[in-house]
Amino acid sequence: MQAIDKKSFETIFRSYYTILCNTAYRIVKDRDDAEDIVQHVFCLLWGQRDSLEIRQSVLAYLSRSVINHSLNKVRAKGNQVKREDSFGLMTYSERNYTQDSIDLKELQKTVDKVINILPEACRLVFVLSRYEKLSYREIAEKLNISVKTVENHMVKALRHMRKYLSTVAFAIFYLLNRGNLF
Repeated sequence: MQAIDKKSFETIFRSYYTILCNTAYRIVKDRDDAEDIVQHVFCLLWGQRDSLEIRQSVLAYLSRSVINHSLNKVRAKGNQVKREDSFGLMTYSERNYTQDSIDLKELQKTVDKVINILPEACRLVFVLSRYEKLSYREIAEKLNISVKTVENHMVKALRHMRKYLSTVAFAIFYLLNRGNLF
């Protein structure tokens, strides 16, 4: 194709602008974006008018260019949405993690208070079971008591915990410690 003069460019612009906008719109689904893409393609055409070699019809060349720029726009928007979603999730997670950490610290303080009012033997068995992760047999051997006595102390301790902690707090405490109830 020969270099495009101003008059030829205006004719091309007027002839194909609406068709190209419709092509872009079918891809990007936004009128403003579609018009921006078409204007950008025409700016590129004008900027390269002296060196550009078009080996097909001008409409085919412009259509292909508009389609490519439209697809790039859709990809860029998709990547931006993914980044924003990722950042939003990260921010949400960090915010929740901080609040969860505060909530867990408060819960742990409450649990510690409740544990401290247990009778001495119950408290010792409970701590060895839940915090030291010892089995009932290991606790029995360590304290020189029977396994049945360990079980009885754990029943009393858990009953006490349920009594003084809300059901939800007890469930959270239990899940965090992943111990056996009996």
